[in-house]
Amino acid sequence: MARTGINLGNSQFQVGARLKKSALVLALCLAFAATSADAATKKPTPTPTAKASVKASPKATAKPTTKPKPTAKATATPKATVTTSTTTAKPTVSAKPKPKPKPKPKPRKKIRLTPSPKPKWPPVDFEFESGIYAKVPTSKELVSVISAKTNLASQVKACSEFVCGAVQVAAETGCVWWEVNSQVLSKEGVILGDLRTISTPSAVKEIKTILLISPEPIETLEYISNIEVICHQDPRPEGASAATYTKVVE
Repeated sequence: MARTGINLGNSQFQVGARLKKSALVLALCLAFAATSADAATKKPTPTPTAKASVKASPKATAKPTTKPKPTAKATATPKATVTTSTTTAKPTVSAKPKPKPKPKPKPRKKIRLTPSPKPKWPPVDFEFESGIYAKVPTSKELVSVISAKTNLASQVKACSEFVCGAVQVAAETGCVWWEVNSQVLSKEGVILGDLRTISTPSAVKEIKTILLISPEPIETLEYISNIEVICHQDPRPEGASAATYTKVVE
């Protein structure tokens, strides 16, 4: 079975009250116009024209003469001409009110998301051996990681009751599965039990945080130490438990 391990020796991660406070913080953590026409009618102006003339020329002679014949000319009165001009009034048309223009929505500002920076490689302050990197994080570093990862936030609740630890691991080639062996110690340094934790795969150069949760109840200042990290390249054994705790018999 292909495996590579690294031992962190006596690196200590005292949880107890520290992780208990962290768990509580995390637990308490949308918008007219009209037209008209004028009608004008001119009154008819009749222009009658009439002319009449009569001429009579009597002449006297010694000779008997016949009576003069009167000559008369008469001009008949012409007919009056009447001109009528009528303009038809145009009907009034009511124009429909123009709809008010809807206000244009203001353009939304584009939000540019800045991608998270890639972790430095090789990771700083990690112990190294044969392509494997490991580190016990401080309480501040652990709280920062847990806040960004939902799965860890749900797991850390157990650390308000039980003794817990944590380790950060990475591998240049990635791992099929991780195995972490550790020990639970009392405040006096007495070994209370052995803890074996199995975790999921990690990608190439991915920094992974693994919580070490024991069934040992918190009483005073118990902690987890003597951490050994193993990177496996073979398939994970079927039925292997995520955590195995073996209590030391007094």
